[in-house]
Amino acid sequence: MESPIVIKNRLNWIDWAKTIAIMLVVFGHIPEDEGNFLIHYVVLIHMPLFFFISGYLTKKEFFCNTTLKKYYHTLIIPYFCYNIIFIPYWVVRHFIEVSNAEWYDIIRPILGTLLLQFSSSFCEPLNEVTWFIAALLAMKIILSICNKFKYGIAILFVLAIISTLTYIINEGTRLCTDLPFVGFVKCLPFFLLGHFCKQKNWICEKPKKMDLFLCLAGISISLAAYAFKRNTPGLMVYGVCFWTSSITAIISILSLCRSLDKIYMIIIDNISIGTIVIMGLHWILIGVTNFTLSKLLHVPNITYPVWGAILLTFIYTAVLYPVIILFKDYYPFLLGKNIVHNKSYFLKNENY
Repeated sequence: MESPIVIKNRLNWIDWAKTIAIMLVVFGHIPEDEGNFLIHYVVLIHMPLFFFISGYLTKKEFFCNTTLKKYYHTLIIPYFCYNIIFIPYWVVRHFIEVSNAEWYDIIRPILGTLLLQFSSSFCEPLNEVTWFIAALLAMKIILSICNKFKYGIAILFVLAIISTLTYIINEGTRLCTDLPFVGFVKCLPFFLLGHFCKQKNWICEKPKKMDLFLCLAGISISLAAYAFKRNTPGLMVYGVCFWTSSITAIISILSLCRSLDKIYMIIIDNISIGTIVIMGLHWILIGVTNFTLSKLLHVPNITYPVWGAILLTFIYTAVLYPVIILFKDYYPFLLGKNIVHNKSYFLKNENY
């Protein structure tokens, strides 16, 4: 059988953006000193950034069997694979932490995985950070269904408004704390915004002279809005500052990445291809590190200063980099892909 033709056709500045976004995600998940300004700021904006990029890279698709097959390969298979990989770690940790643990305890996280990392009296999350994959799948399905309707854009706009209001109200009342729900309502508007920015060509993909200025101005406004939100109570203030902080942070980071467009590094390319690997496996590395240091230092709850969290972020990325290369060359289904060609994988007939 003739080998498939594989095309390398990537946007370098988007590779930089995906790399920065996934490293911010890892940084945001490392436990840091309580009350740290930077960690709370990063936690606020890292998933809106990641979902904006995901929406930007999502083509206009219509819900059908072909689309479902694509989602099966790109999201459903990786979701279950990274939860299966997580099981041995969960079992070891559970039997260490729970003195009267029983073998059937594993049923709870398995049910939690099937219920997309929800937590209840009869189930619990397994690899809880994979809520991102489940939420992204739901968003893509909603988008592809609405694309089939004449007034689909209006429906999506209403959903974005409802999602935003639900997230803000829930932040004030804390009626639900499950990551899949909270993450979905928090990030759906950013996913849709990213998608329509691409469809309407609202973002210039070529470097501009103003990029450095936009980067500095955006991050300054973002930090100021976050600082104001942090010190000022009220749902209205929270909503306005959350969106202001997130949007300006996205503008800042994308402007920075656009200015880096002429700097090509194969490392950045591979990390961008393997963001789902880092997303799916970094929780294990954080858990092992925390447990080891906790036992060595006799400290029940390990936290890190900012410099320590930054260092660990780079260490975890470096540790997972060979795993990305391995999966890219031999197990591309773990990257959400299904093509291997001459030990070098790129997307077939797609930008991403």
